[in-house]
Amino acid sequence: MKLHKAAALSVAVVAMMGIGAGTSYASSPPTPANPAVEQPATQLPTSGALAPHDVYSQPAYENMITQIENGWLNGGSQVAGIGAGVGAVVGCVLFLFVGCIPGAAIGATIGAVNGITNANPAVQPAVFDFIKTLP
Repeated sequence: MKLHKAAALSVAVVAMMGIGAGTSYASSPPTPANPAVEQPATQLPTSGALAPHDVYSQPAYENMITQIENGWLNGGSQVAGIGAGVGAVVGCVLFLFVGCIPGAAIGATIGAVNGITNANPAVQPAVFDFIKTLP
């Protein structure tokens, strides 16, 4: 009987995590009240630092980020939530309480990667195109 209660609780937690991830969204950043007022530029210390230079292709990077965002918005977040729940349950069962949090983190990572690549098949070629541009 105790196993049935634990399994029901685990299923409920995973379902709630999936529902929470599916209904959450990020709002746009607030616009400044007076856009005519310019903000002062911050100066970074340059003594002893190397001159900035391009280390990758900006269009390839922007394409990769756009494809990842599309995959995240089209279902990657839900799969990440489910993966976190499953990882937490597996971590708790296998390693008692110590494995719950690492299991959730590992499950969320695996779930996010799987969810993003399954929701948008163009992610993988975009990532490989970006990697090809690295020095």
